[in-house]
Amino acid sequence: MTMHRFSRRSALGLGAAAGSAALLAGCSTSTSGSGGSGGGGINLWIWPEGFADDVVDDITEGFPDAGFRQVVQGGDFKQKLQTTLQSGSGLPHITGIKGEDIAHFASVAEYFVDLNTLGAEDHKAQYADWKWDQATTLEGQQLGIPIDIGPTALFYRFDVFEKNGLPSDPVELAEAIREWEQLFEMGKQLQAADADTYLIRNLSGVFDIAWRQSGQAFIDEEGVFIGADSHVKNAWDLAITAHDAGINAALESNTPDLAAAVAAGRLPADFGASWHLADLIVDAPDTSGMWHVCEHPGDAANLGGSFLAIPAHVEDQEQAFEIILALLDAKNLAREYAHSGNFPANLEAMESDEVQGEVEFLGGQVAGEVFSHAADYVRPLYEDAVDGTINAPFYAELALVEASGKDPSAAWDAAVAEAERLAEQNGITVG
Repeated sequence: MTMHRFSRRSALGLGAAAGSAALLAGCSTSTSGSGGSGGGGINLWIWPEGFADDVVDDITEGFPDAGFRQVVQGGDFKQKLQTTLQSGSGLPHITGIKGEDIAHFASVAEYFVDLNTLGAEDHKAQYADWKWDQATTLEGQQLGIPIDIGPTALFYRFDVFEKNGLPSDPVELAEAIREWEQLFEMGKQLQAADADTYLIRNLSGVFDIAWRQSGQAFIDEEGVFIGADSHVKNAWDLAITAHDAGINAALESNTPDLAAAVAAGRLPADFGASWHLADLIVDAPDTSGMWHVCEHPGDAANLGGSFLAIPAHVEDQEQAFEIILALLDAKNLAREYAHSGNFPANLEAMESDEVQGEVEFLGGQVAGEVFSHAADYVRPLYEDAVDGTINAPFYAELALVEASGKDPSAAWDAAVAEAERLAEQNGITVG
């Protein structure tokens, strides 16, 4: 199972219609209220992106007696859901759970219906198996049905690559960067041509993907800390290699400085899931048609993705489950890709015309082909509820390396020591 570290914005989405992508005027706001369940009927709690208006309208028409309402919850969604679950009052009939929060809620699975009791197992084959398993507890309870996934790839400015003599065709570039060191060498070539051009956003971006590629995280299934093991150290060393190569822009995600670098072509490549295209469109709208996407070095990791679940003790659980299946069928998840750029977890939706259509911002490339292929290579990772707490020191120390020149060896030792302290504090066994 995978811990996700979102960098996406929620201000704008990606629209793809008639086989091409276009930016919508705003994010989904298909709402019937903004707090508490209130009123009668089946209500769904979701974060501000929400489901598209046409999807919500179809559910309302398809279940005329359900009184279905989508309720957008702003602010800290996880905290609001957790507080409501604990109080047992004002519960939604259906709730979204973000991918980075699924492990936490799996640790309090008693607050949710085991969807297998409603027939979820019969629908498993329709979805990416590794994403389905992420919402399955060690005891076999199915917490949620997956909405979307975030297999990663490399977005890049093919005009900048071509100008500097680098492969610019997606297939050719992917073949040329199967190893991380090959990508770093290209970064050096870009640096030689223009000292203000960088191939890596920041060290955390490399580290984040590299440790996921190993198939292990920071805590194993037995509750033992493994954050000092070779798979994490190798990912750390890889990030440091990028730093030593001088190709690291050291830009913090979701900042004006990052947006300016993307718009100016000073960061002509970036890792991300399909939803990252919306970020690029917001940051650099004038570069439409100049980008492509291809497989990055090694196997794809997963960043992002979410689920729909049913809180325990709510009424009309059977109808709520039917509505979940309808919301997350192939047709509607294909619409969601067109609406928000969220890559569907539904296998049939992956092959739909909407997902496999040309994307104008990417120079007419069929980005869905890249992400569908990447999804086949995502390695499942066991995720513990406190993984995010335990791995935070590694990201903090990498930031010190790039911002203040801290010695990487000392930074590694400090990260491990702090991670071990936090692990013991949270009841994790440290060998």
